[in-house]
Amino acid sequence: MVGVESWAQRLAPEPFRDFLPYTSVSALKVIHVTQVLRKASEVARHASGNVEHGRHVAALQASLNAAGLGEQLCISTAAAPRFNPTELSEVELRLVGERVLALYFHLLRWDGPWFLDLRPRHFGWHAGKAQLTFSPSSLWYHPDPDFVRRVRSLYAGFYREAPRELAEGIELYRWHCMPSAGFEQRIERLLRDHFGPADASEIRFSTAHFRATFEAIFEEVARSRAKLHPDLTFLGVELVGLYLTLESLAVPLCPRRAFDRASPATPSVLI
Repeated sequence: MVGVESWAQRLAPEPFRDFLPYTSVSALKVIHVTQVLRKASEVARHASGNVEHGRHVAALQASLNAAGLGEQLCISTAAAPRFNPTELSEVELRLVGERVLALYFHLLRWDGPWFLDLRPRHFGWHAGKAQLTFSPSSLWYHPDPDFVRRVRSLYAGFYREAPRELAEGIELYRWHCMPSAGFEQRIERLLRDHFGPADASEIRFSTAHFRATFEAIFEEVARSRAKLHPDLTFLGVELVGLYLTLESLAVPLCPRRAFDRASPATPSVLI
């Protein structure tokens, strides 16, 4: 295992290395390695593109404004003010969590690039305005359009009990391969373990739960001789940061409610 971790550390482009401790070495068995590394190298080159980064930041703010979220979420190229959950009341912590989830689901809905680093260091809280500031790093990428459609279907299929959409999303876990019989049903059960309740129940986000449930998914994918869609690797990076931030709040939150509030018709923003 140490050898595999060392190999991954050497191959992963620098901006992604901080996220490796939160992933499983089992993931290396189930990804299309060449495609993932090629895409990761492209994403890493964004670190020097300040003009393009600023343009995407402005476009995301415009999209949030159009969706009626501009007063809740401020997207800024400046470093976010210090974010310290221990200094906030429980009411504020819940508001922060709701806004972080709103940002995540909006990123899945809009037509621009996905900002991948959602760790606590990129968020600030303005108590007077009850506004969350997000200062995205240059770790962003343009996901494949078909991948985006299937990720949206995965969430909709789970939260709205829509079997056909759920099946479209599950295809991402058997990309360009022929897994063993019953794979879809087994993966669905494991994904439900990961997501938690599909109703309006509140949950506490835990990185331990995140790692354990994805470890089980990777092991099933490997046993079934399947491979993941390459872009799932980058969604995984985004989820690591999301879980780290929401875990730091230590309050129960309702992802189903945040998903339902995300506008299904967010206007496209030309960028």
